[in-house]
Formats: sequence, structure tokens, C-alpha cells
Amino acid sequence: MSAEALLNGALLGGLYALVALGLSLVFGIMRVVNLAHGIIVLAGAYVAIVITRMVPIDPLLTFLVVGPVVFIIAALTQRLLLQRLLGHSVEAPLVATFGLLLVGQGLFTYGFGTNPLSLSAPWGSSGVTILGVTVQMVNLIAFVLAAAVIVATQLVLTRTRFGTALRASAVDPATASTLGVNISLMHALTFGAAAAIAALAGIVYGTAFSVDPSGGLPLLVLGFTVVVMGGVGSVPGTLVGGVTVGVVAAVVGGVIGPVYAPIAVNLLLVAVLILRPQGLLVRIKVRRVA
Repeated sequence: MSAEALLNGALLGGLYALVALGLSLVFGIMRVVNLAHGIIVLAGAYVAIVITRMVPIDPLLTFLVVGPVVFIIAALTQRLLLQRLLGHSVEAPLVATFGLLLVGQGLFTYGFGTNPLSLSAPWGSSGVTILGVTVQMVNLIAFVLAAAVIVATQLVLTRTRFGTALRASAVDPATASTLGVNISLMHALTFGAAAAIAALAGIVYGTAFSVDPSGGLPLLVLGFTVVVMGGVGSVPGTLVGGVTVGVVAAVVGGVIGPVYAPIAVNLLLVAVLILRPQGLLVRIKVRRVA
């Protein structure tokens, strides 16, 4: 097992963390499992593909358009659909978001076909040497973006009045509401921000790999795996979970074969659920960072 493969696996884990962060935020603050999360990641990639076809720019720059568009659509979806379902039952938002997953998959199939598509960028296929070890530039960029977004998110949650209101709405919505916190607005902003982060992940993912309309469910499973490993609702734990998944996949892929990497990750997920269901980051609790 080479140091190069291990480092690339760890850095790729940053992309996995970026994919999972929005899923963790929505559950930590809204207590909703967003089954449409994977299709939102794909939406970021597909909208970026449309933009780059019209204007030859770097895919990352498309986030200046993709981010706000996805944020607004997601916030409105939460406010007009999911918010009305939250009071009915726990299952209602699950069914609704699963329906959104199916609708999104159908729309992307109709609009883009079933063939895999990808974003083109110079950093998507180039490498860089760090201390004598060559890593893929896309993996390095993904890790830096993930670390920056996770640190920024954690600072907002723990060091700002807005973050205090968000955490209060997660811990005790009734009390927070009596103190003047607009719970519906907090949830809409959370859902929109989580979707924007997922869209950013989709842009990077679509540059590193290829995307197709059926990829929403695998991305959702990947996000779940990272969230569970890092600790449900833990923002820093998302990076821990992502790096863990990346390293495990790299080790198993290099020693046994790439086809066995997903199996090993799934087995590790089962082991974590049995032995440490609170996640790998021991001291982080859901309600403190949600």
C-alpha cells in the first residue's frame, strides 16, 4: 500500500465530507432525514454543466450562480412543502423527500439522458507533488474546500447570534419560539444552506467523476455513511467520517481490489453502528453542534 494512495484517499475523504455536510445539518437542526439529498448534489453538477456549456468558465465559478439558485429553490421547498408536513407525522417528510428524489431523477433523465456526464477543468485531471508524494489536484481542492466550509459552518453555529438561534431551535423549538426565534425561517434557511453546500459538492464531484441521473441514491448512501461514522449532527465529525471512508476505501482498493472498497466501507459502517453508534468523534454531541 503506497503513501500516495493513502494520501489521495484521505484527501478524497474531504469530498465525501462535503457531500455529507448538508445531510448532517438538516438532521441536526430540523430532525429530518432528507432522502432527496443525493439528487441535490446531482443538481449542483448538472446546473454547472449547463452553465459551462453556455459560458466557458471554471466549474467552481459556476457556484456563484448555482449556489443562490439551489438555496432559493430548497428554502422555498422547505417552507411550502416540508414545513407543512412536519406537523403531521415523522414519516411524512421522509415520504416527501423520497418523492423529490424520484422526481429529480426523472427530470434529469429527461433533460440529460442516461449517459454519464462530467465537468471539465484543468485541475480535474492534473496532479501536484507534496513532499515527494503526487496527489490529484481535484482531491486536494476538495479537501481544502471541505475543511473551509466545515470550519465556517462550525464558527457560525457556535460564535454568532444566528447560530445560537439555530441551535436553540434544534434543542427546544417551543421555548425558542417564545423567545422570538422564527422556527420556520430557521428551518428554511438551514435547508437552503444545506442544499447550497450539497450543490458545491456536486460541482466538485462532477469534475472528479462523472454523474448520471441514477446517482442520487448512491450519493445519499455515501452521505449517510459519513454522517454516521463522524457522529450524527456533528459538523467536525463530518470531516472525520469522510476521511475515514476515503482511507478505508483506498486501503482495501489497493490491497484487495477496487471492487471490494464499497463492501469494506459498508462493513465498517455496520461495525460503527454496533460498537459506537454515537460516531467516531467521541466528545461531540448532536445538540451541541446542531
